[in-house]
Amino acid sequence: MASATDMASAAEMAHGVQQPLARMLECMNKEQLREFLLRLPDKHLCQHSPGATPVQPEEVGGMEVASHLVAQYGEQQAWDLALQTWEQMGLSELCARAQKEPAMKSGVKEKYQNQRRESSCPTQSWRNEYLHQKFTQLLLRHRSQPRGYDFLLRRRNHEVVDEQGQLMEIGDLFGPGLSTQEEPPTVVVHGVAGIGKSTLARQVRRAWEEGWLFKDLFKHVFYFNCRELAQSETMSLAELITKDWAAPDAPIGQILSQPEQLLFILDNLDEPKWDLKEQSSELCPHWSQQQQVHTLLGSLLKKTLLPTASLLITARITALWRLKTSLKHPRWVEVLGFSDSARKEYFYKYFTDRRQAIRAFTSVESNPALFTMCLMPLVSWLVCTCLKQQMEQEQPLSLTSQTTTALCLHYFFHVLQAQSLATKLRGFCSLAAEGTCQGKTLFSPEDFRKHGLDGANISTLLNMGVLQEHPTPRSYSFIHLCFQEFFAAISYALGDRVLKSGRFNNIKIITDLTDSWWKMFFSILKVSGSLRELDLSGNSLSCSAVQSLCDALKSPHCHLATLRLVSCGLRNNCCKDLASMLGASPSLRELDLRHNELGDRGMKLLCEGLRQPACQLKHLGLDQTRLSKKVQKKLRVLQQEKPQLVISSRWLAMSPSNEEVTEMEDTQMHMIHDLISELLTDDW
Repeated sequence: MASATDMASAAEMAHGVQQPLARMLECMNKEQLREFLLRLPDKHLCQHSPGATPVQPEEVGGMEVASHLVAQYGEQQAWDLALQTWEQMGLSELCARAQKEPAMKSGVKEKYQNQRRESSCPTQSWRNEYLHQKFTQLLLRHRSQPRGYDFLLRRRNHEVVDEQGQLMEIGDLFGPGLSTQEEPPTVVVHGVAGIGKSTLARQVRRAWEEGWLFKDLFKHVFYFNCRELAQSETMSLAELITKDWAAPDAPIGQILSQPEQLLFILDNLDEPKWDLKEQSSELCPHWSQQQQVHTLLGSLLKKTLLPTASLLITARITALWRLKTSLKHPRWVEVLGFSDSARKEYFYKYFTDRRQAIRAFTSVESNPALFTMCLMPLVSWLVCTCLKQQMEQEQPLSLTSQTTTALCLHYFFHVLQAQSLATKLRGFCSLAAEGTCQGKTLFSPEDFRKHGLDGANISTLLNMGVLQEHPTPRSYSFIHLCFQEFFAAISYALGDRVLKSGRFNNIKIITDLTDSWWKMFFSILKVSGSLRELDLSGNSLSCSAVQSLCDALKSPHCHLATLRLVSCGLRNNCCKDLASMLGASPSLRELDLRHNELGDRGMKLLCEGLRQPACQLKHLGLDQTRLSKKVQKKLRVLQQEKPQLVISSRWLAMSPSNEEVTEMEDTQMHMIHDLISELLTDDW
């Protein structure tokens, strides 16, 4: 047991961080503090014993939370965890205030400086052990030119088979040797959506602040998220710099006196629909002059403003054509995602419980397709979140998603099904669609009200992790642009009439899809057991599509009761898969196969499946007049063997009183998400 002296000593040591941390926490409102507590890896303050009253945020003060964090993680890790959590919540103003705290500048940060001075090679500090422990490493490749829309080929160990380009480290972004140009570089970090571009940009800024990266190269590093800059119409260079300065008044003259020691990070430059190509090559305004934001940024890109400053830009590959002509001597760096070891490292950082981390990673590693998808940080986060949901619900770990779209369906289905948002989904999707069309990613409370969403709906979406809040000015954005595009596509997929009704339990698929799309569509049946009825009548299904459907119906997670395949162009070569499915899908009660050319051969195969003990079918719709007398006789014998089975040439709906077949009122919302597979590609 610790003595009073030991406890006093420990309190004195923690005082430097605990007090300012408590002050920062006290600045948060109750909703923000609740979200902060829920995001902590150790939810001790949120947990309670069975039957006990849950701890409410208003019952926990900032000092109590700060004391717990410091005691649990120590000074530096507590401070880092708070900053990281505020950043995830989108509380950029709070992060900025925390960065200028004296405790951070003189106390905690001094430890970083002392450690840095001990480095044997300061100019190569990015290679030290600390940086590799601090950040999950991303694979980077320098190219002479950005690749086009072709897919990058990778082997399992991420050896790049494209001859152009070379792998590089984060510390080489502004290093010599990548080009012979003498001008300060403009580094364009590009890649598919969700691959880790913004993650890399924030890592560069944070590592520089902590003294581990580019400290000898840049005196000032400024980070700007372009989605936030797009909220302003006009701005001066001085105002731009002040936005990312810890103190209210930035010493602009002093900062600009050495422009060669400045680095401007422009994250998500491609998101706003700016026209950066029409800037005058002679434009070089004074730093105090007001101008349109896109003009200001265009001047920085073309080096007509601060020509000796360095730039780091992030953008999607698909948007590079809009930026390329505005750039002067760009250095192209592609983000390839996580390596195998980095994926494992990410899982062990996400799950603080080592046993949970081992379970989760082992489950994913055994699924080659899913493991490959996890090279994207966004996908790794989705996978970990879905697996954690299954752990919390004490379910067996099972993710069968083969594409990023299917994984997104899985995530949002489980997130949305617990909320009564069916009648509000129309407004939410139309908000996302309007923003996508206008190049808008930040939404004001008024934008939400315009689409029929009130403060309570916003709070629900924040708690679900679909939205994040930006405090100044108060606005909201999707946690990732991919998710905004996802809900926008839902709006286009279903149209206004279906969304306005708020009822999605009778959606009928009417669009012809390719086999790969059908496979993606049917993957949702493996995700949730809530779907009870599926009507695919009128859609032409190939043998491959039928095989994908039957494989999905065999899943232990699938509890489909009614399947209608009327006029789907089915032939006898589909019946082997259907028969196999009948013997392995005990939940199926009704199957309508009318107006298909199954033939005698196909019906013989179906009879074998119907005779299986596991088959509990109660109604089978068939065109018996198209069958031979011999096969019709076999069907009558089958009905005698299974008196509960009704075979009819017309559809006889089962009684609603039959609980085994009754549809669930709100269980088919995920059909919305299935339709999205027509509109989204796997190349986020």
